[in-house]
This record gives sequence, C-alpha cells and structure tokens, in this order.
Amino acid sequence: MKEYLNTNFIVKSAIVAALYAVLTLIVPVASFGPIQFRFSEIMVLLVFYNKRFIPGLVLGCFIANLFSPMVLFDITFGTLSSYIAFTLMKRSKTLFMASLWPVLMVIVPALGTYFILANDAVLIFMILEFMASEFVMVSIIGVILFSILEKNQGFMSYIRNF
Repeated sequence: MKEYLNTNFIVKSAIVAALYAVLTLIVPVASFGPIQFRFSEIMVLLVFYNKRFIPGLVLGCFIANLFSPMVLFDITFGTLSSYIAFTLMKRSKTLFMASLWPVLMVIVPALGTYFILANDAVLIFMILEFMASEFVMVSIIGVILFSILEKNQGFMSYIRNF
C-alpha cells in the first residue's frame, strides 16, 4: 500500500486521470449514451501491463462521468464497472482477453438500468449497443494500437515501471 502513497505515483495517477477525462470529454456527444465511442477507453488496456494504472483510470472515469447527462447513474455504475473490469484485466493472460472485460462489465450498468427502466426489450438493445461500441474501441482499436506499441521497448519499459 505504501507504494501508492508516494508523490511520484500520485502525480502520475493524476496525469492519467486527467488524460482519461480530457479524452472522454473532447467529443462528449460520442462519450455518453448507449453507443459510446470514448477514445479514452483505449487507455484501460494499460492495466494489462501494470496494475498501478488502476487508481488513475478509475479517478479519470469518475471525473469524466461527472459531465454525463446521467451523472449519478454514470458515476455510480460506470465507475464501478470500470473498477471491476480493471481488477479482472490484471489477471488476464493475453491482451485480447483483457480487452473483453470492459465489454463484459456492461452488466453492472445494465443492472442499474434494469431497475430504472424495467423494460427488457429496451435494456437488451442498450446492452448490445454499448457492448458493440466498447468492443470496437477496446478490443479492436485498442488491441491493434497496443500490439503496435508493444514493439517499442522504451514505451513498454515506461509502462511496466509506472
């Protein structure tokens, strides 16, 4: 726990949080709603390489969700689902398998939506839309990008020593 309390780590985590929030809010129309093409979601794959990215990414998700039209819902269920996905991602054996956890964690906000809407047809359609958009951003674009970045030894050294 002490490793998370030094100034260097706190500053790095703050930068990660700010970068996630800015990348989310740069195109707010695409960042909120059932179809979300958040460029910031590609950053979640950093957790596969180093679990120390989790605090910054969770904080960044929380901050970005403060600007959501469904603020209370998103900061509660969106941030929680991200945290759960991150804890599962760090145990994954391959980058692609790690990329599927954010897609599958749509279940957490879906349960919240179910209790609000209580309309199964709408809920199923929203889940499928959100999972598809998350899959495109993380499992396709993110995995391709990080597969390329893995070849850069300087980048990987920085990520692993974060």
